[in-house]
Parts: sequence; structure tokens; C-alpha cells
Amino acid sequence: MSIYHSAIDQKTPSISVLDNRKLNVRSLEYLRTQADENSNELITLYEFNMQGFQVKSTDPRKNKNQSGPNFIRVFNLAGQALREEGVDGGRTITLNDIEGRPVLTINAIGVRQNHRYEDNTLPGRLLAITEQTQEEEKTTERLIWAGNTQQEKDYNLAGQCVRYYDTAGLTQLNSLSLTGVVLSQSQQLLVDTQNADWIGEDQSLWQQKLSSDIYTTENSTNATGALLIQTDAKGNIQRLAYDVAGQLKGCWLTLKGQAEQVIIKSLTYSAAGQKLREEHGNGVITEYSYEPETQRLIGITTHRPSDTKVLQDLRYQYDPVGNVINIRNDAEATRFWRNQKVVPENNYTYDSLYQLISATGREMANIGQQNNQLPSPTLPSDNNTYTNYTRGYSYDHSGNLTQIRHSSPATQNNYTTAITISNRSNRGVLSTLTTDPNQVDTLFDAGGHQTSLLPGQTLVWTSRGELKQVNNGPGNEWYRYGSNGMRQLKVSEQQTQNTTQQQRVIYLPGLELRTTQNSTTTTEELHVITLGEAGRAQVRVLHWENSKPEGINNNQLRYSYDNLIGSSQLELDNQGQIISEEEYYPFGGTALWAASSQIEANYKTIRYSGKERDATGLYYYGYRYYQPWSGRWLSADPAGTIDGLNLYRMVRNNPVSFQDENGLAPERGKYTKEVNFLDELKFKLAAKNSHVVKWNKKESNYTKNKLLKVVRVGDSDPSGYLLGHEELLKGIEQSQIIYSRLEENPSLSEKSKTNLSLGSEISGYMARTIKDTISEYAEGHKYRSNHPDFYAETDFFALMDKSEKNDYSGERKIYAAMEVKVYHDLKNKQSELHVNYALAHPYTQLSNEERALLQEAEPAIATNREYNFKGVGKFLTMKAIKKSLKGQKINRISTDAINVRSAAIAENLGMRRAS
Repeated sequence: MSIYHSAIDQKTPSISVLDNRKLNVRSLEYLRTQADENSNELITLYEFNMQGFQVKSTDPRKNKNQSGPNFIRVFNLAGQALREEGVDGGRTITLNDIEGRPVLTINAIGVRQNHRYEDNTLPGRLLAITEQTQEEEKTTERLIWAGNTQQEKDYNLAGQCVRYYDTAGLTQLNSLSLTGVVLSQSQQLLVDTQNADWIGEDQSLWQQKLSSDIYTTENSTNATGALLIQTDAKGNIQRLAYDVAGQLKGCWLTLKGQAEQVIIKSLTYSAAGQKLREEHGNGVITEYSYEPETQRLIGITTHRPSDTKVLQDLRYQYDPVGNVINIRNDAEATRFWRNQKVVPENNYTYDSLYQLISATGREMANIGQQNNQLPSPTLPSDNNTYTNYTRGYSYDHSGNLTQIRHSSPATQNNYTTAITISNRSNRGVLSTLTTDPNQVDTLFDAGGHQTSLLPGQTLVWTSRGELKQVNNGPGNEWYRYGSNGMRQLKVSEQQTQNTTQQQRVIYLPGLELRTTQNSTTTTEELHVITLGEAGRAQVRVLHWENSKPEGINNNQLRYSYDNLIGSSQLELDNQGQIISEEEYYPFGGTALWAASSQIEANYKTIRYSGKERDATGLYYYGYRYYQPWSGRWLSADPAGTIDGLNLYRMVRNNPVSFQDENGLAPERGKYTKEVNFLDELKFKLAAKNSHVVKWNKKESNYTKNKLLKVVRVGDSDPSGYLLGHEELLKGIEQSQIIYSRLEENPSLSEKSKTNLSLGSEISGYMARTIKDTISEYAEGHKYRSNHPDFYAETDFFALMDKSEKNDYSGERKIYAAMEVKVYHDLKNKQSELHVNYALAHPYTQLSNEERALLQEAEPAIATNREYNFKGVGKFLTMKAIKKSLKGQKINRISTDAINVRSAAIAENLGMRRAS
């Protein structure tokens, strides 16, 4: 069992220094790794131009070394970034037209990307994208838009992009629902020998570049747009059912030509919308338990009712801010080997910046040093021996992981993995490639893409910064991606004497087509049906069209049961029998792996964080590839500084508590809801009907109050409240002082202290983000990332007294505040609204009984009844979402429910627990 040492975090505040324009020009953080040592002061610098736009930013390491800024930006008068030069991702130039649409982009490797649109007599839709390199010019994307014929209207296609020729091939839209959900879609891939160049206007010539294979996927939805039936390109049918709250309650699969079978028998949810119980088609039941005060997941139990066998029993412990400090699997037995006690648990320690600095666990006794190769699994016939290990992690002041120290004394498996970091950037490679910081940048291209993986392995990138090919002596692996940046084809080739073995994977909705060829002979054809909705488990069905290997059943169902961050730990078949078990080191890499047979082990592809592991050892996340042996991304973050100035850092160096869904930014488990036009109407109606209640002393009860108003911070409307970030910051800092004082009061219960401690932590976080926002948003202008495909906006909302609208004395009351982020994916035309944090004034968190207890210690409570409200969180959330939906299209709403109240709010909004 791990013990949390709060002394590491004591006296490590975050401080911001403002200039005379109230712009944050300096941020200070304090780093401590041991409780008995002094902290290190880390200073981040920001510089602004005359208009108040941030033109330079320098992280603590580069500031201390005086090696120049991390980012330099040039803005136009409207606040749009024209040029961004970063030490990680290189220089990018973006020019937009008068309507704000990108016209010309020049990326760091010199590729000029031109966007061509319809003329002014038409809606101005995108028609083509042309890319020009030093060698040639190619039209890499062409969009064909439907007209307004009766046939097009019958399929809801009028005005839609019906044929999209891109870098992978052709995607054709056949039918659309009224709510905008794709009902029928066909895909054709480019022939292997062809590259995307959709030149001219003759589409028959374009068709010659495409394979003759057409893959059509069909969907059926209900009135809200939720998927009911999906028929994949090979005729397999997935069927889904939902309860009255719109939550998944059942899932079935019909393989082509076979009878329907149950995948999910039932699901049970809590009042907060969290999964409590799942029963799958293999008869296995998974149950979840949550911490009452915070609603954090504290237990996952998977068992077979038929023989009472507990297959997995994970128990989680957290520190006060939600970092995982202990994981224990009570389904596993404690073992003894070589005078050591091997307990099935992991313990974790963090520094004052919440970076992981030590980890303990168990590993296979014969595992050796971690590299890009998988260890051999332990089979039933093997001597199943495990041993303890300890890992230590070191970071530089830019947040780069620089060293992994591994120790397993019983087996003498002791080694250090060193990562060499560039002097001028955050680019880094294993020390086996170079130990000279001055040479690191030569192993990357100008856009920050690593060009050498391991000695002898070279990496080739596309003009868009996508990994194109990995060369490894006699073999290589290459990939193709669609216009949305997602991988659609993977090809592995291995040369042996006079024979070339090729393994291909085509990725389609709900289906993977995997084939193996020796020269021109197909030696294996495997269809992997991937269930999109199977509760928390991932379910994959292996169906061989021909050449099924011995020792494995055809149409095998593989249920993968995960841990907190989505890593596949337990695989069961359709009878609930164990296929494999796997445990991982904190930053990825297999520590323990046992399988029922070697042939079963060979077909496991989904592993750490629920992602696919390639033959190269890299994990494919979507927008980027991850190398677990060094804890680093292979390329700079395409979303820019969405997660800080270091564009290579993995999940803020906290891989036990955070996960990354697609390679852009870390996240904890969250609630999400897809949004269509019906949902928008529901949100607006719910916001209109929401209210707060205030204690009415005369009636000795809470009554409805209409005197509060939700205000957008920084709104320059002269008829509004004119609430600035500085005034909000002052209110947040005052709340933090009160929260910290109250949580030390012995009169309060432990439950109240826990809630107040959480409020203190959130207020500190919000104070830091507001200070950062003051740096990035000046005079009402929002900073937008220079990346042409991604950017994020941050908004703050405050709950205020209507009577104080015109009071500009700086003493107005802030009853609650909320941070909302909107993530825009321009490439896929998707936007996600994320309710990041909400903070209520600490006095609103106390019951009347607690108020009475605190009257002497907190006289303001006795004399001031202005904060005696209920329903503040829900009211603020509803109004903030309504204001955020106004004027922009939002496809998804999400939030991190950090306590029972916020979880209940999420559930009332119809959100489902995503992880």
C-alpha cells in the first residue's frame, strides 16, 4: 500500500508576474522531488507586442540557459498568427482570405499547400487542395459536391460533399440521415503503385488510380442519431439497444451467414451515469465501484459466475488531486521467490509538478531490458516466475524525460535508459543514437519528425507530417492516411532469400481486413470485426476466410478487459476462458505477459492504452506514434501548444493517471455526449428552466432565486457586466485562501474537508489558467494556434449578482466560476466543448449545520448570508453551455466529473462515462 507524502507539495505555489497592461510576462513554479530538499524555481517567460499578442514564449530550461525562446509568432492586426516559429515543430506560415479561410500554408519542410474554393456566386466551399514540394506539385484532395436533384434530395445529399478524393483514395457518401449521420458510405483505396494526384477534371482518369475493391458500410439510426445497426463491408451486422436515458443496454453481432449472438447481455448504471455492472455474452460479469466523495473509479472486478472464479480485481488509491498512487490486483496471489515477496500491486510517487518519479511493480524474471521487441509470453507449460522491480524517472526543466532507471535485484536486471535532449529544442532520442545534445536535431527533419528510430532504422514522413515508412534492412512497413489524418492502410514487407512476405491491414468502419501473401500467393485472409460499443471491454472477432492456423478457433471472440487508462490487461474467449494476461510499465512496454498458447498470443494487437502496437514496436494513436521505450512521441504535437510548450511530452509525464485518446492532448476518464440539433434544443430548454435556490430565513427553507446571472468573462459588450480576467482572478484567489483555511478547521467532517481540499486544488489550478489566459488573450482577442487543422479556445464564465452589474469598484461577488475549452478539428469539421473545471465560492459548499459550527472561526459566514445557495454548479453549467453553443457548431460535449455532484450534472445532461 502506498502512502501519500504531502510534504513534497508544501510551499510549491504557482506565481504569475503581470506587466502594467496586466499581461502575464512571467510564470513561476516550484519543483521538488524529495520532501527534505529545497525546491527549484522554474521560470517561464512571455513577451507581447504593442497590440497585446504573445509573440515569444520561453520555457524554464531555455530561460536558464539563455538559449532563446521556444516560440516566436507574428500576428496581423486582427490577431491571426501569420507565422509561427517553434524550436520543436519548426516554422509555419499561414495566410487566410478575408473570410478567415486558409488559402496558403507553408510548413516547416517547405511544402506549400494551397486551398481552392468556389467563387463568390456559390457558397464558397472547398474544392481542392494542392501541395507543392521542391520536386513536384500534386492535387492531393478534390471535393465533389452534390447538387439539388430529386434523387440527391431523396438521400439527403443536397449540398453535401458526395465524393472526396484524398491521399488514401476515394470516400463516397451514398446516404445521410436528417440528423447528419452517415447512413451509407463507400471507400476505394489507391492502388499501391499510385500516389494521390487528382489533376484535371476527368473523374474517369482518377478512377484508374483506384483499386477495383469497393468497401461499403451501412448504418441505421434512431431519431436522435444514435447508431442502431451497422453492416460492415463484409456483411457482418452489429445491433445496439439503448435505455430510456440513451445509455447502451445491449449489443449483438451477426456474422455473415450465421445466427445472431449476444455480445452484451446487460448494463447497469449509477445515478451519475457511471457503469456499475456489465454482463457479456461469454457469461462474464464486470462490476465497478467508485469513491463516494469524488466518484473516482476505485475498483474493477471481473468474474465468472459459473465457477465463482475472480479473473480480475483491480483496486485503485489516489492522492487528494487524483493522481493514482497504488494499484492492486486482488485476483492474483502473492508469490515468494528468491527470498522476496512478490505482491500483485504497483506503487507510484510524484514530484510537486505531478510528474511520475518512481514506480514499483512485478515483471517476468527473464524479461531483460525493455526495447522495441515484445518479450516472449509465459505459457502454461513454463515455470511462471515473477520478480519485483523498481523504476525511477528523471526530467529536465522543460519536462523532457531524460532517464529511466530500472532495478530488479533478484534477477540482476538492472539498467538505465538514457534519452539525449537537444540543447536548442525538446527533440530527444535514445543515447544509442547519440549522446551529444548538439547532434540530436540532425536526427529530425525541419518539422520535428524523427528520422531515425533505432540504429539502422530510418523513418520517412509524408508532406503532411504523417509517418510514411519505416525501413529496417531487409524489411519495411509503410502506411497510408485519409484526409482526416487517420490511418487506412498498413503494409509490412519482409524479404527472405527470393521470397517477399507481405502483410496488409485495411482499416474500415467496424472491420479490419488482414491478409498475408508470399510473393503472389495469399497464405492467410483474416477479417477482424471490431465492436464499437461493448461496454468498457473491447471486443474483436477473428474470422478466417481461408488458411486458419492450427490451435485457434475460427470466429473466435476476444473480450479485452482494460484498466484505468484503457490498457488491455485480460483477454477472455466466448466461454470466459483466459486467452492472455498482460501488465505494463508506467510509460508502456510489457512487464508481464502470460498466454494460453503461442498461437493465441500472436493475434493480440491491442495493448497499452488500448492502442494498436505495430511490428516496429510503435503504438499508433491516430495523429501521432508513440515510442514506449523512451516515453516520447515520435513527432511534435500537430495541435501546437494545446498541452504546453513541450510538444513531445507524453501525458504531462503522468502516464498512470492520464491517457491520450488520439495523440493530441492528455485526459482523465470523462463523460461525453454527441450533440445533434435535437440535443441543442434540449440544452437550451434546460438552461432556460434551470435555477438556483437560496436559504429563506423567514420560511426556514430554500426558495427559488432569480437575482443571479451567468456572465462570460472578457465580453466587451458595453451593455454587459464588463467582467475582466483580472477581476475574476482576484475572486478565485480569495476563494483559494478561504478553502485552504476551512479545510484545516477541526470542526468539519472528513467528508467536508475532502471536498474543501478539492476546492482548494481547483481554485489554485484555475488561478494559474486564468493567468496564462491573460497572457494569451489580450483585449478580447483569443490566441489561435498556427496549425491549419487544430486550435483550442478557452472561455471563463462567472456567476454574479444582477444588482452589481454596474458596480466597477472591483469588489463584486463571484459566486462561482467555470472554465470551458472548445477544441476545433478543422480537418474533420468537428468541435468538442469541454467543461474543464467549475469552482463555487467555498461558503456555498457548507450546510446550515456547518455554518453554525463555524460562526466563531468564520464570522463572515454568520454576518453574510449572500452565499447560502444550492444548485449553483448545475445552473452555471447549463447557462455556460448554452452561451458556448450560440454561434458555433459543437459536435460533442465532455467533462471530467470529479465529484458526485459534477457526475450527477453530467448524467442529467445525458452524458455517458467514456472511460
